[in-house]
Amino acid sequence: MEEFYDAASEKYKKYLLQVTYNDETYYTVSGADASGNDAVRLLTDKDGRICLYADLPSLRKGIEEGIVTFDTPNLQAWGKEINETDTAYTGFDFSSLKAEELEADDDPLLYEIYGALGVVKDYALQEHADELLALLDSDIVKEYIEICADLFLWSSDTDSFREDFDFESLVPVLNKIYTLLEPRLKIV
Repeated sequence: MEEFYDAASEKYKKYLLQVTYNDETYYTVSGADASGNDAVRLLTDKDGRICLYADLPSLRKGIEEGIVTFDTPNLQAWGKEINETDTAYTGFDFSSLKAEELEADDDPLLYEIYGALGVVKDYALQEHADELLALLDSDIVKEYIEICADLFLWSSDTDSFREDFDFESLVPVLNKIYTLLEPRLKIV
């Protein structure tokens, strides 16, 4: 995997995220809240919904105009320094959470779900979304995340997902997470 480096992102600890949702590409921001305890936060509106922008100019304009929910001075400074050629720190597909069937050999989908769950967890912690947190802390989701971390992030003896994992139990939990998340997304 190519290592990410962007001077503005490293300086301000704000990172551009590319989000796929309903087969469309959007952008948002995640980063450390230097005005607080450096907790990871996502760009949300005043109602706590994740702001998704169709392109980088729209995102920059939103930040400039004050659609900012954390660490305002650093986020606005970061927004001024990014440009249309910047690449996203990471990307994920929220729609992957509504998969109807999962298989151990579908690494791209399993990785998408893993990435989406990480962002949803950051969001749920930020917004104190107890229903989401309960699902994200369920045994089946924790087991899935642990297996994914071993498979996709760390050196592991395995090169494929465990065949005996209970995908049948995971799917309805993922679908419920998606159902709770969707009304919390705002296309700006």
